Amino acid sequence: MLKEAETTDINLPSGVTSFQKSPRFFWLALLLILLLAAALRLYALGDYPQAFNQDEMVLGYDAWSVWTTGKDQHGNTLPIHFRTFNDSVPPVANYIAAPFVGLLGLSRFSTTLPFALLGILTVGLVALLARHWWGSWPGLVAALLLALDPWHLTYSRVAYPASLVPLFTTLALYTFTRAMNGLKAETSWPKRRQAYGWLAASAASFALLAASYTPLKLESPLLVGLAGLSAFGWFWRHRLVALGWLSFCGLCSSPLLYSQLRYWNQIQGHFKHISITDEPNWLPTFVGQYLSHYNPLALFVIGFKGGMSVRPAGVGELFWLEGFLWLAAAVGLWQNRHSFKERLGFNLPLLLAGWFLTFPISSSLTNVEIPHEVRAYNFVPLPQLLAGYGAIVLFQKLSGVRWGRFKPVYGLLAGGVVTLLVFQNLFLPAFFSRPLLETTTAAADMPYNTGQEPVIQKVAQLAGPCDSVWIEPGNQTYIYYLFETRYPPEQFQKLNFETSTRNGGWLYVPYIDNIHFGIPGREPDTAPKLPGCTTTAGRLYFASHTVPTGPEWQELLAVRNQTGQAVWRLVVHR
Repeated sequence: MLKEAETTDINLPSGVTSFQKSPRFFWLALLLILLLAAALRLYALGDYPQAFNQDEMVLGYDAWSVWTTGKDQHGNTLPIHFRTFNDSVPPVANYIAAPFVGLLGLSRFSTTLPFALLGILTVGLVALLARHWWGSWPGLVAALLLALDPWHLTYSRVAYPASLVPLFTTLALYTFTRAMNGLKAETSWPKRRQAYGWLAASAASFALLAASYTPLKLESPLLVGLAGLSAFGWFWRHRLVALGWLSFCGLCSSPLLYSQLRYWNQIQGHFKHISITDEPNWLPTFVGQYLSHYNPLALFVIGFKGGMSVRPAGVGELFWLEGFLWLAAAVGLWQNRHSFKERLGFNLPLLLAGWFLTFPISSSLTNVEIPHEVRAYNFVPLPQLLAGYGAIVLFQKLSGVRWGRFKPVYGLLAGGVVTLLVFQNLFLPAFFSRPLLETTTAAADMPYNTGQEPVIQKVAQLAGPCDSVWIEPGNQTYIYYLFETRYPPEQFQKLNFETSTRNGGWLYVPYIDNIHFGIPGREPDTAPKLPGCTTTAGRLYFASHTVPTGPEWQELLAVRNQTGQAVWRLVVHR
């Protein structure tokens, strides 16, 4: 295999440099960082964050359906795009989750476990990528920052397609780096063949990135273009290799592209609903939204909108000091811009600058909660990579400065460590806060499914086929019932529910068998009676979240908060 890069463009003190050249200490330190990342991503994985929502449930249920039947919940065999509620999403996350929910059983833990494990893997890959670019110390600092990062920690613990974006971005850039480093340095055929293998792996990784999350259908080709542009000189001299690389990128992406073109109206339906491009004078709106992604207050103090993060006051998406370290990284990248190309085989500063400037494009084309935490997640792990390099550049710049017997670099280092500890002391207790049911939070202020599962499972045990069961609705209530009762996918596939054209193309499922998603007396009972139940009067059950019930209802089960208020109740009509 090609040898890992151990050189760096940073002149470090002798003690630091000796560590830089010692693989043993690098791997030991990385192991400790990975253990920290694993502890934060696996601890009580089935409990935190506490809002396990309908988007995660539909991913888990579809993955389970594919594993058990070979079809998604709608009966489509091994689909390339999965139909959720009002959207069609790329397939990688579902297929990655399928063996976990298939072998471990459908649950919150099994649904989120693959994303946690791949989040840990991403921390290790970031260390290797930064090590190859700059050396061991920047790699370890970048990995540590990513392990502790609120943005990455949150999305390593939720089952979102976007959770895979940092992994495939890092993998694509790492394999591209290994390929270019080998192609520019090696002349023998065995070595070049290995480098071509890395180049093919980068093409496959970029294709998987595009197939991981909808906005990456645009951002991944942009990143491919930036990678090609950064190595333009070499690719121009070896145009057949460049053509082969781009062709293999296209070949790996062809199933996704075919599906996109064949079902264009269906797949683009959600984007058309939230796009700004049909608005008059949309370009100024786009520019304003694009610039909002670089707002330091949003990035470091209050966070973005529309996400899953649990943030206390003063904690944003990224560690407070990263922005200052980006400036140091920019200085180092500029000063060493020529040596990077010679050593790596491509223009690293150009690639990183392009990534930094293009990441908000997809997010800025929408009109919902901008800047959006999930749609802008393709920024990660660039902030941590830049901060890791910037920290070592700053250390090197200040290492020779003395104020008498005092070296300010050590004061800054101590201050940075203290700041990081203060930051984590604010964030981690808030993220791993006590369960909502052990608080005084009112039912209306809790996530919809908090305390719901035991009530749904109880009514599934009690209700007979001729009984009528109503569940107070939320957002796509049917998926909560399917997930929490482990409703057999082959049975649901036989049901035929049409998309409602009244509400922007959302899937409308009013009932499943004798289970109604609504409030009794307010919505009509449209479910057909099951065979043998046309003349038999069954019981009426109601799983209630916030709707009060009168004395004509008998309580069978209640899930309460710390003050005794019922968060979910199961009642039966007397």
